[in-house]
This record gives sequence, structure tokens and C-alpha cells, in this order.
Amino acid sequence: MARKWRPKSFSDMVGQEHIAKTLQNAIEGDRLHRAFLFTGTRGVGKTTSARILARTLNCKGGDPLHPCGECDSCKDIDGGNPMDVLEIDAASNTGVDNIRDVLERVQYPPVIGKYKVFIIDEVHMLSTGAFNALLKTLEEPPEHVIFIFATTEVNKVPQTILSRVQRFDFKRLTMDQIRGRLRFICEQEGINATDEALDIFAEKADGSMRDGLTYFDQAYAFTGNDMTADAVRSILGIPPVELFFALVNAIENHDLKGVFKMVDDACTRGIEFTPLLDGFGKFIRNLLYTRINAFSADDLSITEELYSKFKNTALSLSNGDILRISKMLIDLQAQLRYSTNPRLMVETTFARMAWLDRLTDLRKALAAINDPKSASDEALKKKVAEVEQVLDSSAEDESPFANIPGDSAGTYSRYEIASAWPTLCAGFANDGDLMFSAALAGSTLETGDTHENPFPIALTYVGETENNASWNYQQFMEHPEFLERLQTILEDKLQTKISLKVKTRAFTEAEKQIEAVRRMTPYEQDLQKEPALAKLQQIFAAELVYSVQMKKNVAPVGDIIDPNNDN
Repeated sequence: MARKWRPKSFSDMVGQEHIAKTLQNAIEGDRLHRAFLFTGTRGVGKTTSARILARTLNCKGGDPLHPCGECDSCKDIDGGNPMDVLEIDAASNTGVDNIRDVLERVQYPPVIGKYKVFIIDEVHMLSTGAFNALLKTLEEPPEHVIFIFATTEVNKVPQTILSRVQRFDFKRLTMDQIRGRLRFICEQEGINATDEALDIFAEKADGSMRDGLTYFDQAYAFTGNDMTADAVRSILGIPPVELFFALVNAIENHDLKGVFKMVDDACTRGIEFTPLLDGFGKFIRNLLYTRINAFSADDLSITEELYSKFKNTALSLSNGDILRISKMLIDLQAQLRYSTNPRLMVETTFARMAWLDRLTDLRKALAAINDPKSASDEALKKKVAEVEQVLDSSAEDESPFANIPGDSAGTYSRYEIASAWPTLCAGFANDGDLMFSAALAGSTLETGDTHENPFPIALTYVGETENNASWNYQQFMEHPEFLERLQTILEDKLQTKISLKVKTRAFTEAEKQIEAVRRMTPYEQDLQKEPALAKLQQIFAAELVYSVQMKKNVAPVGDIIDPNNDN
């Protein structure tokens, strides 16, 4: 089918209309470039477009944009061994000698048509020497020569070549475009194929028309003129969606027996694990998309009936649960290729998905823990049990979606808010209010009784005296909105009401010693820590002139250094 229904004119091209229009305009305006580069993924029409361009340029018919198929040039090209079009596979002709053979043919004029066209497929496979041999000819090609390069990896083509060609980027085809082309072929061939069957080809093609037609050929050889979705799935080894509904329902109901039965059903049908996991990944994606109304049924290429079934499936699973299942599935796909027992790995991973408990809202649970008097003893116990359950689950599946206090979700317990204060201050500058951030510099957070409500917190500025009215302290005294803003932030972090005040106090004796050391220069600190250095300073009346950062592998004074050891 791919060979039989290969497009023969620009009007037949599917999904690359932007390229067809550009080339047609260049031909009509006689502004044709002498070297082209067609790049894109496999099966999107690069080589086909190169052949169409060659046919169009050399056609002797009356229409300059549509090859007639009747002239000597068209018949010569259709014959499969044209005299004026030379196709080269660079994957098997990579060397300089191969390109020199091509360049020798460049000097000869075309035999039948107007141009001699050289199509080099997978051009990125050429050697550096071969590319260099092409440069001069590409710079000043003869009037009768057209070069067309095709590649799937344009990043491997040297910049010296890219600067001498006109580049066209081919797009991956959409499911609608592939489905429409397959429907057209079915109508021409008299094949009765259901829409669902064509959807399977379009999805499995993954943007490649050639792949879609290859799968279509394979199924057609099995089904004949009556092509159904079940028959297509059977021949292509694609799991039916009912298997995934059974699996997700088993996961929702903690049904380990149902999980193992689903895997056994898939194996009985002859479904490989790679397409099984790929299919479940797409199922999970559609389940989440339908739940949040991100796309319509048409956007997801499913029926309205199936769309409605997705919306009413596994309602007790939260979005967080679905994301956690997705993470476990991704990990499974990455590890499966290295497993010596893939079935056991698949079964145990699906079983873990079913075994794990559901995620709870930790912000609400933490609010109850941090504000005990707001909930009954039984409710508090329940919340604590939920948090412990989720933390155990998250530790078991190493999921990034189950948050713990003090993580990126930004919630803290009463016991850790004071120690987390430097981290919080570091993030305030990102809010854009530099004055507020500067006013907090040098402050500490002191907390009171952790069982008291509202929770007492003091923003404290410490100095030499009890009444150290620093600039930072004055800002909070003069700007009540600073205090209101900080209270809102802390209540959000703690998920409980607080009582906030600003105060000053003097250093304690321990803090004075720490502050004194902090204010010392590194040299002064070394004098205090190293008696030998202090003695040398006293004997020689030494003064610090400059310092040098020593390498980490330099041995300390007194160590024996082995001259034969380079380390």
C-alpha cells in the first residue's frame, strides 16, 4: 500500500502543505534554489517529496506544477531507473569516493528532462571528507543540477553544508491526517474498515504515514476486505481498552487477585509487556485528561461513549493517586528491559499500585495536628493515622507526589518553624518586595508554648543591648503592613492561627561568644586555634600581609610526605 499509494504530485501530499506551497511558489516565480535539505522524522514524506519535485521540474506537460505522467520524463521516472534522477543511500555510500562518483556525473547534462536531480537520503551518514568534497559544488552548482538531501538527524549535518542549502522541516502527521488518508485508500480499494480500526492504525503510526500504511498492510493480509477493530488489535498485538478498565478498577478496590488476572489475560491474548505498558500509559493519560476536562473526545480521538466511561471510572482515586500510578508506571518501563523475569516485575508493580492506600490532604491533616483544640481527640487520632499512613506509602513507592511537612509544599510544624526561618527569609526576596526582605535581615524567630492557641511567635532582633533599635526593627515599627504580611505568611506555613509580635533583646553570654568569633578574621581565628602560630607571631612580631588558599591534598604541618606519591 505504501508503494502503490505513494503521492506523485504536490496536491497528493498529506500534512506537508506548507512545503508543497513554498516549492510551487518557487517554481512559478522561477526562484528555484539549487540545493535543498528535507529534514523530519521517518515516514513523513521526505524522499517522496524529493521525487515529486524531480518529476515536476522535468515534466514536459503543459502544467508546471502537476506532472502529467504521460511525457517521456514522467515515464522514465515511473520506470524505476530514471536517467536524470539519481538516488543515493548515504548510509551505505558514506565515503569520499562515493561522493566523487556523484560529482563526476554532475558535469554531464540531463538526457531527457531539464534538470539532473541528485537525491541523497540519510545525508547525515556521510563522512567528514565526503561533506568537504561536496562544498565547492554546492557553492556554485551547474545550472542543470539540483541537489536534494534528506535526513532524520539534521543536527549531524555540518554547518558548512546547512549554510549552502534551503532547509525544509517536515512535520509529524496528525491522527486525523493519517486516518483521512487511510479512509481514502479504503474507498479506492473497496475495503470496509471501521473508524475504530483506522484510529488504531493512526495512533500506532505515531506521526508516520509510512508506518501507518505498513500496519494497514499487515492487518489487511489477515482480515481481507472486512477490517474490524478487534481483528486489528489481535494481529498487531494491541491490548483492548477493557483490560485497562479492569486493571484500574482492581487498583481502586485494592483487588490483588484482579490485578494478577488482568496480567494473565494479557499474556493469554499474546500481548507483549511493552505494548501493554504503553497502552496503560495512554489510558492513564486519557483518564486524567477527561477528569479535568482538558480535552474533548475528538481531541483524544475516542468516542463520546468511551469519554463518558472514563469520566465515571475510578472516582475514589484522586488526581494525586493517578499521578503516583503514572510515576510507578514510568519507573517500571525504564527497568523492564533489564529484568530477567519481566512478568514478575509487571505483576508486582501493578500489585503495589493496588496495595498502596490513597493519598489524603496533608494540609488539612497538619492543620488539625498543629491546632489540637480545633478537633476532637478521635478526629485528631484519625488525622494522625492518615498522615502516618501516607508517609509510609510514600516511603514505600518513593513517589514525589506525597508531600511531608517542611517540603516544597511549604507547610511546617510548630516544632520546626523556628529552625526553618533562614530558609523562609531566603525566599522572600523572590517576591519582589526588597524593602520587606531587607527589614527581615538579621532577625530570628522565637516560638512560645507549642500547645497554646493562637500559637505565640516573636520576630526578634538581637543586639549588644536590650533596646537595640536597628533599622530593620524600625521598619517593622513604622510599617504595620509588614507585620500583617508576615503573619499571613506564617499562618499559611503553619496552617494555624498565630499571635505575632516584634521585639528586641540583648545577646546571651553564649551568643556573645559566638558573635565574637563570627566577627574575627580568618587570621585571628587561626591565632586563637593554633598556639604554634600565635607563638611565631610573638617571637617574630609577625603581621599578616596576604593569604593563599591551600589545596585540599596538602599535608598538614608535621605529616610525613612521601616524595614518590603524586597525591
